[in-house]
Amino acid sequence: MKLQLGIVCAGVALATLGTSAAQAALVVVPPGLNPGDQYRLVFVTAGTRNATSSDINDYNTFVTNQVTGSALATQLTTAGFNPNTITWKAIGSTSATSAKVNTGTDGTQPDVPIYLIDGNRVANNNADLWDGSIQTNINRTQIDTSKNASVWTGTQAGGSTGSPLGNAIGFPPVANMGATIYTDSRWINDITFLSVSQSLSLYGMSSVLTVPSAAVSVPEPSSLLGFITLGGLMLGGAVRKARK
Repeated sequence: MKLQLGIVCAGVALATLGTSAAQAALVVVPPGLNPGDQYRLVFVTAGTRNATSSDINDYNTFVTNQVTGSALATQLTTAGFNPNTITWKAIGSTSATSAKVNTGTDGTQPDVPIYLIDGNRVANNNADLWDGSIQTNINRTQIDTSKNASVWTGTQAGGSTGSPLGNAIGFPPVANMGATIYTDSRWINDITFLSVSQSLSLYGMSSVLTVPSAAVSVPEPSSLLGFITLGGLMLGGAVRKARK
């Protein structure tokens, strides 16, 4: 009886661990999407850098390098994507390039829903992204951690250039920043300025993705709990029969 009870308890314990793992796992194919559906992913970088460059490509390269070899890249591969074909851009503005233009959320590319890399929707489309609020905090990093931090943006709430990245005016020169703790306009424009020499994270956005025909999704936590608990109960039953 003690052995049987121990096995059942072990099954429940495994279920709890499995559920925690599922909840923490990166989700690169959001629930509810089907093969052929298009969308974008966003995240906040675990690493930081200054905002002294006026070249938007420097920030795009930084964001791309953050993804390379990360847990996010691994999860994309597992889901059926080729990470080398995905372009990552900073959600940031320089004096020459606004965040809307840099990310292609200005109407020049397909208008698709945007998701955090945990499966939660951030915006229904481009207009929703730049309407002054988002649906979910962009606080998940490419290494599968949560980050509450200030973020370099150089951007106003509507996606246009504010006090830009690479700003050389003022003493010291400053740029707009956002914060991952907000879902109102302060996610992109916290109405706070910092010296561009400071090191902060950046937001990253993918190019438009298409759900692969053989996409692999992370099981829902409730489903995983059921599977593992059932396994523990079945194992307990088998041991009970063997003892008779």
